[in-house]
Amino acid sequence: MRSDDSVPAHGSLSSFDDYPVHQGAETIRHALTSDRNFYDRYYFNCHSNDGEAFLIFGLGQYPNLAVTDAFGVLVTGSTHRVVRASKELVDRMDTSVGPLSVEVVKPLQELIIRCEPRDETEAAHGLSFELHWRGSVPAYEEPRQFQRIHGRPLFDTMRLAQTGRWEGWIDLDGRRFEVTPEQWWGTRDRSWGVRPVGDPEPPGIQTDGAMQGFWNYAPMQFEDHSILYMVNEHEDGERVIEEAVRIHNDPDRAPE
Repeated sequence: MRSDDSVPAHGSLSSFDDYPVHQGAETIRHALTSDRNFYDRYYFNCHSNDGEAFLIFGLGQYPNLAVTDAFGVLVTGSTHRVVRASKELVDRMDTSVGPLSVEVVKPLQELIIRCEPRDETEAAHGLSFELHWRGSVPAYEEPRQFQRIHGRPLFDTMRLAQTGRWEGWIDLDGRRFEVTPEQWWGTRDRSWGVRPVGDPEPPGIQTDGAMQGFWNYAPMQFEDHSILYMVNEHEDGERVIEEAVRIHNDPDRAPE
């Protein structure tokens, strides 16, 4: 979703407000919480099954900070190349930041991520790609995570997760990887809500307990099914969230 050609709107209106997606008596520009830590993010990874290359892409919007951030990173051999971009968040339908963008082709099924090559007037970063994602399993709604510290919600997040395969290309300093769904697999997730983000808040008792304990998150993809496993266990042994689920490629088969 990109709104590069959107017509300027009055007040707090933006292009998304023309769609029937509102969840409260606010424009889409304004989240229903004023918590500075409210966020809405994409995460993707893309790897060649022979281990030659691994790419990670992320794009996040932080409405109460008026910021959109994105990054792309490719690791191959001893090379680690990163492209980062940031800009003021104006229109939440604009899922592009500098050379980086996400396009939703078929919601919950197909998306495209891009890193455009720099033109002659800009500093070269040497990494570009256009990659088409197709989910291997239905997108899966993971459990809501809620944690309150000293009376204030520290975590209140929702997530969807999915395994899939990629098609397209990656270029690194003129070296081109032809990406085919037979050889290039990956995982993605979408998460949104409230969790600690951005610059730290002023020190105080409110920060006690943030992101503590043991975290595991391991999506696994096989030929005909995927497994999603996660756990967050605090230092005292309390498990705040845990799940292990098998999701079949066949959408008629229920998750186990």
